[in-house]
Amino acid sequence: MAHLKVFLSHLTVESRLADIVRKHIASDFLGLVDLFVSSDVTSIPVGTQWFDTLVAALQTSEMHLVLCSPESISRPWIHYEAGAAGVRGVPTVPLCHSGLQHEQLPVPLSEAQGIQLSDPEGIRALYSAIATKLTSHVPTADFEAYAREVREFERQYVLDDEHSRALGGAIPDDAIIAEPLRVACVTSPQFLKIGFQNQIEIVQKAFPHLVQHSVITTSVDLRGLLTTETVHVVHIAAYVCPRTGDLYFTDVNPNTGASLADDPDVLTSGALAELLRRAKTHLVVVGSCESLVLAADLLSVTSVIATRDLVSAKMMARWIESFYNTLRKRSLSEAFDVAVSASGAKMRLFARTNVRFGESVAGPSLMGRATEPAS
Repeated sequence: MAHLKVFLSHLTVESRLADIVRKHIASDFLGLVDLFVSSDVTSIPVGTQWFDTLVAALQTSEMHLVLCSPESISRPWIHYEAGAAGVRGVPTVPLCHSGLQHEQLPVPLSEAQGIQLSDPEGIRALYSAIATKLTSHVPTADFEAYAREVREFERQYVLDDEHSRALGGAIPDDAIIAEPLRVACVTSPQFLKIGFQNQIEIVQKAFPHLVQHSVITTSVDLRGLLTTETVHVVHIAAYVCPRTGDLYFTDVNPNTGASLADDPDVLTSGALAELLRRAKTHLVVVGSCESLVLAADLLSVTSVIATRDLVSAKMMARWIESFYNTLRKRSLSEAFDVAVSASGAKMRLFARTNVRFGESVAGPSLMGRATEPAS
């Protein structure tokens, strides 16, 4: 029997639900469905390989599934992928979850026959549509257990989002940092090669008086720095797993996010949060990805800025330049607003403190200075 090629469109922060869908479809249809998951990549695509891979999958898919939540239906990229399927006449099935009902879908997604993914009968309807394309029977599956798994994801997803919004909701009063500003840039050799070097250079240029210009590319160096120094701002330009919030220093597959190293150099989100607490870090800027899990873990100790959608490399570069140049003179919230206005980049600020680093107190950088780990 020929395999069915299915394209699954979703937000990076909803990758765990995409994994649930992929796991069950692969198992229940005995491997006869080849499922391409669209957003298991960084949120800032670099070069043409990423886009070419996605377009090739869209051109060959025979069915298009869309994870539809109140957040995802506002994202242009989700509609771009669904539109590409519609132009080719490929049947589209919206998979509604996390509080979104089918009647709330925007046009043209509302014209498709959507299902409620937390409803066993909705899952059965999805399987019926897949079986029709395969010209096979609907497989025997435990739809109740499948639906419970989806509902557990929804519960945790809503909790993470509410936690992030609660901690980063109202902007508090300004807090003045009356000491030399210290900034650390964290990246990986892979991300430097594929185009993220420009982020590091832009941050450095925003603080021309800084004397340290190397970058941190290992977890050992990062631990050493954050356990021995006060670091006010940490800029991350490396891969962060959207499912776990873990920070990767070794190579990953740019299409799937899977580690390519036999012994990956990884720092968990929880460990990073503890290191940031020790370093008295006031702000983490995640310039490479979208991870609600990472934001939720870090918000207990520091303010966080991260992408809200796919952002082009040029747009992100413009945001970084505007943000850091403004942060030298104005508060965190003001710098954020200026950068978003100047670049148009879809970014999200979760502010614990509306910190202000005056030009008069800016000082040497720890721009990736490698240190020995504390004993």
